[in-house]
Amino acid sequence: MPNLPQQARLHVVDLAAADGTAVIEFLEPRLREQMEGQYGTPAFKTAFALDGIVRSAANRMEYHCEELAEDDFRDSLDRLDSLHAVQDAWNMLWRAVFPWREEDGYDTARWVHVEYVDPAAAERGEEMKARVRAEVEAEIQAKGGS
Repeated sequence: MPNLPQQARLHVVDLAAADGTAVIEFLEPRLREQMEGQYGTPAFKTAFALDGIVRSAANRMEYHCEELAEDDFRDSLDRLDSLHAVQDAWNMLWRAVFPWREEDGYDTARWVHVEYVDPAAAERGEEMKARVRAEVEAEIQAKGGS
């Protein structure tokens, strides 16, 4: 496997419905190739299932991206729920497209796992991970481990 460049971290707020559409447009010919003339075969069933899952995730992502663009939420919790829905849908799309990461047309800069909603959440999350790592290391050292 080639050494792929390190990606800049994306956040949920960086995503748009067009990102989901781009994944579908990339996967569609690859999935159709597996389905053409193969009705009933395991390859057909697998491609058909993946196609349905990908389209469902992209539709969910599009819906919530539109909701976020309108920004007409009752409260910040509803907005956060919509952001998490985009995150879940996007990460499902990313998992579906990731096996093709070495093929021409794969957008290595954009098609990455998205862990955090925004840069502030990323900073808090990374600080928490560092504290937990330090606590675990201190516990190991206290027990005399290496």
